[in-house]
Amino acid sequence: MIGVFLVCCTAACTLRRQVAPASPYCRGGNPLSGVYHPSRLRVKSRCRIAVGTVSKVVFEPYDGDVHIDLRPDDPLLLSDGNDRVGGNLVVEVIPFDRARVAVPEEGARVEVVGPWVEDDQHGWNEIHPAWWVSAGRIEPATAAELRAVQLLLQTNASDTR
Repeated sequence: MIGVFLVCCTAACTLRRQVAPASPYCRGGNPLSGVYHPSRLRVKSRCRIAVGTVSKVVFEPYDGDVHIDLRPDDPLLLSDGNDRVGGNLVVEVIPFDRARVAVPEEGARVEVVGPWVEDDQHGWNEIHPAWWVSAGRIEPATAAELRAVQLLLQTNASDTR
């Protein structure tokens, strides 16, 4: 009886081993930390890698995010809602990360890492926030952009899941 118990315990411990993260750029903690209105996002995967070609890059003045439309190699990253953004995966670099996450140029082939989420407000899938982009330039948010997003986050502090 004790032998069966020890075998079961060993098996249980083996099954509880942690799986290695998808990328060394994956982060611990709240995957939506620093995101404006995180309650609209449903995390499908805490950390996902997406590879594709950049179709469009827009600096959003309201929340300071950099919006990147990525034509992913893996169409399974998309939902029907992504048709409304040209069949692209939306990738967003938040202001607090712009000092360390590259902003790619349109037409570049890149790999991005971050939480894979469904935006319930818009009905499409995103990598938001992007924690790493393989190519591009570092374009830190200005002090004014950082102040503005900090005010937005404070104003919407109750917007958490």
